[in-house]
Amino acid sequence: MFLVPYRKTQISSPHPPSVIAERLGERTCARQPWFRSLVGRFDFIGSVSSRKFRLTPVIRGRNTYLPWLVGHIRPRPDGSTIHIVETFHPIQIAIIVGFFTFGGVVVGGKSSVWDAVFGTLLLFVIFHCVMYFIGFLPDARKAEERIRQLTA
Repeated sequence: MFLVPYRKTQISSPHPPSVIAERLGERTCARQPWFRSLVGRFDFIGSVSSRKFRLTPVIRGRNTYLPWLVGHIRPRPDGSTIHIVETFHPIQIAIIVGFFTFGGVVVGGKSSVWDAVFGTLLLFVIFHCVMYFIGFLPDARKAEERIRQLTA
């Protein structure tokens, strides 16, 4: 685990890229509709083409540490290879950093700058480690397994 969660996965499929894109596309909604849940109807939100995809899993509830899956589909003579990177969306990173920086500024107003920096880093590391294991990792594994099922 790094400061930004990051996992790489490679999946082999007996299908050509066009079939993989079609299967993923059937279970992917382009956008999250307002005030309606996609749970049960779709597995992912994002975009899919025959060469790449950018997906976010559809889940019940809220999760700040939801993985962002960026994949590349490469043809092989006997099928395809899918390379997936599971990480945070850049906007997600900015929100998390901003949240902890704001907390450090509020707390640091009454103490020295170094106390504020140390307190912010300590809070970030503790919160980040806990959320990595209960927020990011389980949803990343579920999404990875669902892609394996759809491309098998």
